[in-house]
Amino acid sequence: MDTEVVVPSPAKVNLFLEITGRRPDGYHDIESVMQLVDLCDVVRLRRRRTGIHVQAEGADLPSGRGNLAYRAAAVLLEAAGIPGGVEIRLEKRIPVAGGLGGGSSNAAAVLIGLSRLYELRWSRETLQGLGEGLGSDVPFFLSDGLALAKGRGEILTPLLPWPAQWLVLANPGVPISTAWAYREASSKLTEWQARVSIPTFVPGSRLEWPPVWAFNRLEAVVLPHRPEIGALKALLREGGGAPVLMSGSGASVFAVVPDAASARRLAAEAGASGAFAAAVTTLPANPMWGPPA
Repeated sequence: MDTEVVVPSPAKVNLFLEITGRRPDGYHDIESVMQLVDLCDVVRLRRRRTGIHVQAEGADLPSGRGNLAYRAAAVLLEAAGIPGGVEIRLEKRIPVAGGLGGGSSNAAAVLIGLSRLYELRWSRETLQGLGEGLGSDVPFFLSDGLALAKGRGEILTPLLPWPAQWLVLANPGVPISTAWAYREASSKLTEWQARVSIPTFVPGSRLEWPPVWAFNRLEAVVLPHRPEIGALKALLREGGGAPVLMSGSGASVFAVVPDAASARRLAAEAGASGAFAAAVTTLPANPMWGPPA
């Protein structure tokens, strides 16, 4: 029986994000292509006799119900009828409130890790059902790692993965509220009559890489309020990134580059400007589903 379970918790980028409407429940219908990348937090889980304790290293995060990892643990322990608790240690490397899904990824890692820690052997579908109630992106982090997401993000169609491709991730250090970005978008939905669609793809074939089809509708509402993001995009474009796009509601941006040398050079240039920057690759498979560490 495991005394500690360690789960890598990767970031994601939205290679495509269109808002197709506002839902009666207050959420928005979206169409998005989401891809995991190898910038990872680390989630460590240990059994406790009772209670849930969360400790974060590398970021200032709440330790109680304000933390999505805490809520994920509470939901699973209750669903499983487990009287025991869990100690959760989050080693944070993904920028917080940066459009890279770090909180949702941590929650997914907790669901997988607790299933291992308590030897539940719950299916992916069961865990995704729990994840759907925690947040729109959580089911994606329990997928294979590349998917077309619809609805509010929970309706997933797996896509054939690419071999690992190089990107530069950069964040100017200005947190963006996802709720604020979508509220701003709601006021403009009637203006956006012409919807952008991803290219038609045939099941069993890959979407084109590099993603010349990349698009993010939320740039239209976020960039006018956050010139730092526009300046960082310009730096990455001038350094050879193409396309360069904001991920999710920002403030993180990604630049597609041809190879490792280009990625490391451009990440160094972005880092020299004062931004967080990292050379990363896309992940052909989700490392959360690997053998327990």
